[in-house]
Amino acid sequence: MKSLWKDGDKGSDPLSHEVYISHLLGAEKNLVLHGGGNTSVKVTEMDHAMREIRVLRVKGSGSDLSTITAGGFTGLRMDDMLLAKTMDKMDDIKMAEYLQRSMVNPAEAAPSVESFLHAFIDFTYVNHSHSDAILSITNTEMSNDEIEKILGDVVVLPYVPPGFKLAKEVLKVSDKLKKSKGLVLRSHGLFTYSNDPRESYENHINLVTKAEEYCLSKTDGKLFTRQFESVKIDEESFLPVLRGILSRDRKKILVTNKTKEAMEIANSAEAEEICSYGPATPDMLIRTKFDFLYLREPEKAAELIESFRSNYMNEHSLYVKGYPMHDPFPAVIVVRGYGIISAGISHKEASIIMDQAIHSFKVNGTARKLGKHRFLTKKEAYEMEYWPLEEAKLKKFRPRKLEGTVAVVTGAASGIGLEVFRTLSKAGSHVVAMDVSRDIDQVSKAVMSETGIINLPLCLDISDNSQISSSFLKVLETFGGVDIVFNNAGILKTAPLESIKIEDLDLSYKVNSKGTFLVTQNAFKIMIKQGIGGNFVFNITKNLTHPGPEMTMYGSTKAFAAYLSHYVAKEGGKYKIRSNIINPDKIFKGSKIWEGGVLESRAKAKGQTVEEYKTQNLLGIEVLPEHVAGVVMALIDNDSFGATTDCMIPVDGGIK
Repeated sequence: MKSLWKDGDKGSDPLSHEVYISHLLGAEKNLVLHGGGNTSVKVTEMDHAMREIRVLRVKGSGSDLSTITAGGFTGLRMDDMLLAKTMDKMDDIKMAEYLQRSMVNPAEAAPSVESFLHAFIDFTYVNHSHSDAILSITNTEMSNDEIEKILGDVVVLPYVPPGFKLAKEVLKVSDKLKKSKGLVLRSHGLFTYSNDPRESYENHINLVTKAEEYCLSKTDGKLFTRQFESVKIDEESFLPVLRGILSRDRKKILVTNKTKEAMEIANSAEAEEICSYGPATPDMLIRTKFDFLYLREPEKAAELIESFRSNYMNEHSLYVKGYPMHDPFPAVIVVRGYGIISAGISHKEASIIMDQAIHSFKVNGTARKLGKHRFLTKKEAYEMEYWPLEEAKLKKFRPRKLEGTVAVVTGAASGIGLEVFRTLSKAGSHVVAMDVSRDIDQVSKAVMSETGIINLPLCLDISDNSQISSSFLKVLETFGGVDIVFNNAGILKTAPLESIKIEDLDLSYKVNSKGTFLVTQNAFKIMIKQGIGGNFVFNITKNLTHPGPEMTMYGSTKAFAAYLSHYVAKEGGKYKIRSNIINPDKIFKGSKIWEGGVLESRAKAKGQTVEEYKTQNLLGIEVLPEHVAGVVMALIDNDSFGATTDCMIPVDGGIK
């Protein structure tokens, strides 16, 4: 690893220097992964009473080193922090309270749980990372002396859980730290420090480089031995079934990794053994659990997952007291010859788990070549997974209503489709946004920016069977399955019965009938395989129950879709798949089907102005896409309409 330090304008104050150091460390994925690691600087500030005080500025909760700003460092009064040196012990909850009371500004983010450790290291700049190379060496049975010999000027300590107890252990070796360049915590990572910012950073880089060079000398960079050939799996069957099993207690999103890196692991002789090693660092346990599941044969997935679940439940009862059990299903699954699959309550969570799994395989693959692998005991691992501070966070966590679900919305680029797309995303659902318009890519970016939820935009013709088939395969590879379908796409062409052109009728049928059928059929098959139910909502039209003149093409082809909804309800009931119809009328805002003079033509046919036509209902209001989206949300809500299927709800302001 090379130093990225560049002389130049980084600001003259120490905090600006620490921000710069944090960015350099955070840019290296082999050092810092998904908000991991923490940094600090000791500064002098004026308090609220204009008194000069010493302050520890330490990374705050929720900050990422790669993007952290000065405002991301929480201030703690050094006098309070150093006074804690005289205390013998402090449990995690009391530590959190002590840190909160020591904050210069209570409105800032909660400080790092390593704050006492940073305070007790008597240097201005302190930097901590979870370096892969360092962990590869410490996650072995090498002695502390052997590790110190490899790295040089370091102090090595055995694993101690993070918090006040660890800080007190570091305090015991404070004299040694003054003569060293780094502190290595086994199974935890590396701390470096100095009163000079550049030196504190380059000490880190130099020690990591020594670790990398040692690892390379022992492995030649070859961590995995190819033993198995790649296999082709019927993903259209395997992934929905797998997702259904893993979602038995709570819906999960699956991330499938078949990159070259993942395949080297999945095809290796070492992968099965490494699955029982635990992750690279204890902090990963909260997401990945100790064990990964190794799957030799896809057809045995249900049996092995149930065995994993049973084992986790037994270990929870043995090692955990006072905290309810986390989800007992595996978060990481290695499928021999196929790749690696991670499962989480969102795509973001599953992606983080995947990154942590890949890093763990690399760290543990290296460690086993350096010597016998050693990590935490199962007891220590469960104590970390059920860490009181994390459990306190979990109690406060309130998932979004549709967290963990996948929804398909057709005609998602505008009008009703766009509003439903946005509403489902706000509720936490990962939306597959289908539309024939190329605008769907830009629309999806805007919705993702607004809601913070990953979606999948697909520009396609829903009446093309091959496009639909390949698109649903992409959905499976991206999210693992489907839970909700809003059949919304439609085309509206008006003409008197005697003037209808066959090509226009064919187009109406292709989109409104055939396209809706293809989307429904593909999603229906996936839902059956998942075995966890599902929801269809069909956007039909007022014309189904109140046909209007010159609407033959639209009304009749939408009638096909309406009857399709009835059959989904009839045949899907035994699978807990619900299907319902909404009948909006005159939804103009953002809709493209009323463009090209259609709106004006319909108003004229009724002998009305455009404004009169828009509000021609019992309530005398314009019906908006937001009204429709609200009804869709209610229909798919199992708490509200969980016992409702094969029903039809008008959204039209009341027909006169």
